[in-house]
Amino acid sequence: MQRRVTLLLMAALCAASCGSDDETPTNPTPGARLAIVPPPGSSVVLEARLTEGSTPPRVVAADWSSTDGRVVTVDRNGRVSALASGSATIRATFGADTASLAMRAAPDFAGTWTGSRRVVSCVHPRPDFCAATYPTNRVVATAMVLTQARDRVTGTLSLSPPLVSPSSAVSGTIAELGSLTLAGTIISTPSSGASTTLGTLADARVEIEPGTGILRGSFGEARTDADGTNWRVNWEIQGLTRAR
Repeated sequence: MQRRVTLLLMAALCAASCGSDDETPTNPTPGARLAIVPPPGSSVVLEARLTEGSTPPRVVAADWSSTDGRVVTVDRNGRVSALASGSATIRATFGADTASLAMRAAPDFAGTWTGSRRVVSCVHPRPDFCAATYPTNRVVATAMVLTQARDRVTGTLSLSPPLVSPSSAVSGTIAELGSLTLAGTIISTPSSGASTTLGTLADARVEIEPGTGILRGSFGEARTDADGTNWRVNWEIQGLTRAR
């Protein structure tokens, strides 16, 4: 089955009036105002609308360009395509009038991810604890459920097994180049009784692998036992696949 990485386009109207771009037109149309408008229900096809005086805006056939065609491209019809994570500015030019729209492309992390994780290292005052519970290279099943709003991601990371019920509510922001750093609190949620805080998620960072769509990364469990013992286990996320 073919896998692919989905990129989301996030737009913020950064300039709508004639002459507000970095490159001021030499002869702007008097009383004219050019704006780039995403039509309702669409995030990839843009329109250039020209307002002259008090007349209603009209769609015009503008010349389109992108400041970074490696990240975002735009064709003659205003159709925007994301090629890689990053930011670019889309410009529309009609006669002497210009408008621009800042756009960012980011990976789509939303979905249910399942796969495995591997113990990289374990640090505990009692070495026998690590040897028995978190031996190096032990591989266990992993599940992560994520939702995404623009570049903000929230969800849940399951940390069982080896222990019975720990999980962590996670949240984070996608970096400019597409990696996602997550933070969260590890809790135990038994079938009966109150939840217990066990520690925090440390140095959690994941990325979606280009070409395969597999999620890889690493994280640490920074734990504190009831007796005050602090310990940590570091994991490698070997590869999670997504089911929508």
